[in-house]
Amino acid sequence: MSFISGFLTKDFCSIVANGRMSQGAKTVGENYKKFMLAESNILIATTGNAQVADIIKDFIKRLHVQSNGAQLNWQLYVNVIQQFVKETLKEAKDIDGNCVNQIVVICGVNGNKIMALAFGQTDAGYIQREYLPGENEQKFFTMTPPGVNPDAVTKEFISITNKIEIRTYSDIVIVQSKLQDYVAEIDSGKSVNTHKMGMGARIDGINGRFKEWSSGN
Repeated sequence: MSFISGFLTKDFCSIVANGRMSQGAKTVGENYKKFMLAESNILIATTGNAQVADIIKDFIKRLHVQSNGAQLNWQLYVNVIQQFVKETLKEAKDIDGNCVNQIVVICGVNGNKIMALAFGQTDAGYIQREYLPGENEQKFFTMTPPGVNPDAVTKEFISITNKIEIRTYSDIVIVQSKLQDYVAEIDSGKSVNTHKMGMGARIDGINGRFKEWSSGN
Protein backbone atom coordinates (compact mmCIF):
# COMPACT_ATOMS: atom_id res chain seq x y z
CA MET A 1 0.00 0.00 0.00
CA SER A 2 1.26 3.44 -0.89
CA PHE A 3 -0.88 6.30 0.37
CA ILE A 4 -0.48 10.07 0.70
CA SER A 5 -3.06 12.66 1.70
CA GLY A 6 -2.88 16.44 1.60
CA PHE A 7 -4.94 19.19 3.19
CA LEU A 8 -4.56 22.84 2.22
CA THR A 9 -6.01 26.24 3.07
CA LYS A 10 -4.68 29.61 1.96
CA ASP A 11 -2.27 29.62 4.92
CA PHE A 12 -1.77 25.96 5.86
CA CYS A 13 -0.62 22.70 4.29
CA SER A 14 -0.37 19.23 5.80
CA ILE A 15 0.97 16.10 4.08
CA VAL A 16 0.59 12.67 5.72
CA ALA A 17 1.92 9.36 4.38
CA ASN A 18 2.43 5.78 5.41
CA GLY A 19 5.85 4.17 5.21
CA ARG A 20 5.30 1.52 2.56
CA MET A 21 7.34 1.55 -0.64
CA SER A 22 7.72 -1.10 -3.33
CA GLN A 23 9.95 -2.41 -6.08
CA GLY A 24 7.69 -4.00 -8.65
CA ALA A 25 5.16 -6.13 -6.80
CA LYS A 26 7.48 -6.56 -3.82
CA THR A 27 7.24 -4.44 -0.68
CA VAL A 28 10.76 -3.30 0.25
CA GLY A 29 10.03 -1.41 3.45
CA GLU A 30 7.44 -0.08 5.87
CA ASN A 31 9.50 2.86 7.12
CA TYR A 32 10.32 4.57 3.84
CA LYS A 33 10.22 8.36 3.97
CA LYS A 34 8.09 9.35 0.98
CA PHE A 35 8.83 13.05 1.06
CA MET A 36 11.75 15.42 1.32
CA LEU A 37 12.13 19.11 1.97
CA ALA A 38 13.38 20.64 -1.26
CA GLU A 39 13.41 23.99 0.55
CA SER A 40 12.24 25.00 4.00
CA ASN A 41 8.87 25.91 2.48
CA ILE A 42 8.68 23.46 -0.45
CA LEU A 43 8.06 19.75 0.00
CA ILE A 44 8.19 16.96 -2.59
CA ALA A 45 6.36 13.68 -1.91
CA THR A 46 6.02 10.55 -4.02
CA THR A 47 4.10 7.29 -4.08
CA GLY A 48 5.02 4.04 -5.77
CA ASN A 49 8.41 2.68 -6.76
CA ALA A 50 11.30 3.05 -4.30
CA GLN A 51 13.98 3.23 -7.01
CA VAL A 52 12.18 6.07 -8.76
CA ALA A 53 11.69 7.88 -5.45
CA ASP A 54 15.41 7.58 -4.71
CA ILE A 55 16.28 8.97 -8.16
CA ILE A 56 14.09 12.01 -7.45
CA LYS A 57 15.66 12.55 -4.03
CA ASP A 58 19.20 12.24 -5.42
CA PHE A 59 18.42 14.69 -8.24
CA ILE A 60 17.10 17.28 -5.77
CA LYS A 61 20.27 16.88 -3.71
CA ARG A 62 22.39 17.50 -6.81
CA LEU A 63 20.40 20.65 -7.57
CA HIS A 64 21.27 21.92 -4.10
CA VAL A 65 24.95 21.20 -4.64
CA GLN A 66 24.93 23.01 -7.99
CA SER A 67 23.20 26.03 -6.46
CA ASN A 68 26.01 26.46 -3.91
CA GLY A 69 23.51 26.82 -1.10
CA ALA A 70 21.27 29.38 -2.80
CA GLN A 71 17.53 28.85 -2.33
CA LEU A 72 15.85 27.48 -5.44
CA ASN A 73 12.41 28.65 -6.50
CA TRP A 74 9.08 26.89 -6.90
CA GLN A 75 8.95 27.04 -10.69
CA LEU A 76 12.33 25.35 -11.06
CA TYR A 77 11.14 22.35 -9.06
CA VAL A 78 7.88 22.25 -11.02
CA ASN A 79 9.72 22.24 -14.34
CA VAL A 80 12.15 19.53 -13.26
CA ILE A 81 9.54 17.19 -11.76
CA GLN A 82 7.06 17.71 -14.59
CA GLN A 83 9.63 16.86 -17.24
CA PHE A 84 10.89 13.83 -15.32
CA VAL A 85 7.42 12.38 -14.76
CA LYS A 86 5.96 13.25 -18.17
CA GLU A 87 8.90 12.20 -20.31
CA THR A 88 11.36 9.97 -18.43
CA LEU A 89 8.78 7.85 -16.61
CA LYS A 90 6.58 7.41 -19.68
CA GLU A 91 8.53 4.38 -20.87
CA ALA A 92 10.00 3.34 -17.51
CA LYS A 93 9.59 -0.25 -16.31
CA ASP A 94 9.88 -1.71 -12.82
CA ILE A 95 11.97 -4.77 -11.94
CA ASP A 96 9.07 -7.02 -12.99
CA GLY A 97 8.90 -5.40 -16.42
CA ASN A 98 5.67 -3.53 -15.75
CA CYS A 99 5.06 0.16 -16.41
CA VAL A 100 5.88 2.33 -13.43
CA ASN A 101 2.90 3.87 -11.62
CA GLN A 102 4.24 6.93 -9.83
CA ILE A 103 2.70 10.17 -8.59
CA VAL A 104 4.91 13.04 -7.43
CA VAL A 105 3.47 15.96 -5.45
CA ILE A 106 5.04 19.38 -4.96
CA CYS A 107 3.45 21.43 -2.21
CA GLY A 108 4.23 24.50 -0.18
CA VAL A 109 4.71 28.20 -0.79
CA ASN A 110 4.66 29.59 -4.30
CA GLY A 111 5.15 33.35 -4.03
CA ASN A 112 2.30 34.60 -1.83
CA LYS A 113 0.17 31.45 -1.86
CA ILE A 114 0.18 27.90 -0.57
CA MET A 115 -0.62 25.25 -3.18
CA ALA A 116 0.14 21.77 -4.45
CA LEU A 117 0.74 20.23 -7.86
CA ALA A 118 0.62 16.51 -8.68
CA PHE A 119 2.31 14.86 -11.67
CA GLY A 120 1.89 11.17 -12.36
CA GLN A 121 2.15 8.21 -14.67
CA THR A 122 -0.75 5.82 -14.05
CA ASP A 123 -2.56 3.02 -15.84
CA ALA A 124 -4.68 5.76 -17.42
CA GLY A 125 -1.59 7.61 -18.67
CA TYR A 126 -0.08 10.96 -17.66
CA ILE A 127 -1.98 13.07 -15.12
CA GLN A 128 -1.43 16.58 -13.82
CA ARG A 129 -3.51 18.25 -11.12
CA GLU A 130 -3.47 21.56 -9.27
CA TYR A 131 -4.70 22.21 -5.74
CA LEU A 132 -4.98 25.92 -4.97
CA PRO A 133 -7.37 26.91 -2.16
CA GLY A 134 -9.27 30.17 -2.39
CA GLU A 135 -9.66 32.77 0.37
CA ASN A 136 -12.08 30.73 2.51
CA GLU A 137 -11.61 27.38 0.81
CA GLN A 138 -10.14 24.05 1.82
CA LYS A 139 -8.54 21.58 -0.56
CA PHE A 140 -8.19 17.90 0.31
CA PHE A 141 -6.53 15.36 -1.96
CA THR A 142 -5.33 11.76 -1.81
CA MET A 143 -2.94 9.58 -3.77
CA THR A 144 -4.40 6.10 -3.34
CA PRO A 145 -3.06 2.61 -4.09
CA PRO A 146 -4.30 0.83 -7.24
CA GLY A 147 -7.56 -0.92 -6.49
CA VAL A 148 -8.64 1.54 -3.79
CA ASN A 149 -11.58 3.72 -4.81
CA PRO A 150 -10.68 7.43 -4.30
CA ASP A 151 -14.36 8.28 -3.83
CA ALA A 152 -14.57 5.83 -0.93
CA VAL A 153 -11.56 7.50 0.68
CA THR A 154 -13.15 10.93 0.28
CA LYS A 155 -16.39 9.68 1.85
CA GLU A 156 -14.44 8.26 4.78
CA PHE A 157 -12.65 11.61 5.21
CA ILE A 158 -16.04 13.31 5.48
CA SER A 159 -17.24 10.63 7.90
CA ILE A 160 -14.19 11.08 10.15
CA THR A 161 -14.49 14.86 10.17
CA ASN A 162 -18.14 14.52 11.20
CA LYS A 163 -17.05 12.50 14.24
CA ILE A 164 -14.12 14.67 15.31
CA GLU A 165 -14.52 18.27 16.40
CA ILE A 166 -11.90 20.15 14.40
CA ARG A 167 -10.69 23.21 16.24
CA THR A 168 -7.04 23.41 15.22
CA TYR A 169 -4.83 22.43 12.30
CA SER A 170 -3.40 19.70 14.54
CA ASP A 171 -6.85 18.10 14.51
CA ILE A 172 -6.63 17.91 10.71
CA VAL A 173 -3.39 15.91 11.02
CA ILE A 174 -5.20 13.49 13.36
CA VAL A 175 -7.97 13.09 10.78
CA GLN A 176 -5.42 12.35 8.05
CA SER A 177 -3.75 9.73 10.25
CA LYS A 178 -7.09 8.02 10.87
CA LEU A 179 -7.76 8.07 7.15
CA GLN A 180 -4.42 6.36 6.58
CA ASP A 181 -5.54 3.54 8.89
CA TYR A 182 -8.80 3.23 6.95
CA VAL A 183 -6.96 2.83 3.64
CA ALA A 184 -4.70 0.20 5.22
CA GLU A 185 -7.75 -1.80 6.28
CA ILE A 186 -9.39 -1.85 2.85
CA ASP A 187 -6.22 -2.33 0.83
CA SER A 188 -5.32 -5.93 0.01
CA GLY A 189 -1.61 -5.18 0.42
CA LYS A 190 -1.85 -4.11 4.04
CA SER A 191 0.62 -5.28 6.68
CA VAL A 192 0.73 -5.18 10.46
CA ASN A 193 3.15 -2.26 10.37
CA THR A 194 1.00 -0.12 8.11
CA HIS A 195 -1.28 0.84 10.99
CA LYS A 196 1.64 1.79 13.24
CA MET A 197 3.75 3.87 10.90
CA GLY A 198 2.89 7.42 9.93
CA MET A 199 4.88 10.45 8.88
CA GLY A 200 4.12 13.89 7.67
CA ALA A 201 4.95 17.55 7.49
CA ARG A 202 3.00 20.77 7.96
CA ILE A 203 3.55 24.44 7.29
CA ASP A 204 1.68 27.33 8.92
CA GLY A 205 1.53 30.51 6.86
CA ILE A 206 3.31 31.65 3.71
CA ASN A 207 6.25 32.81 5.83
CA GLY A 208 6.47 29.51 7.70
CA ARG A 209 8.70 26.46 7.40
CA PHE A 210 7.71 22.84 7.06
CA LYS A 211 7.89 20.89 10.31
CA GLU A 212 8.27 17.13 10.01
CA TRP A 213 6.96 14.42 12.33
CA SER A 214 6.84 10.64 12.43
CA SER A 215 5.26 8.02 14.66
CA GLY A 216 4.96 4.27 14.97
CA ASN A 217 7.13 1.20 15.07
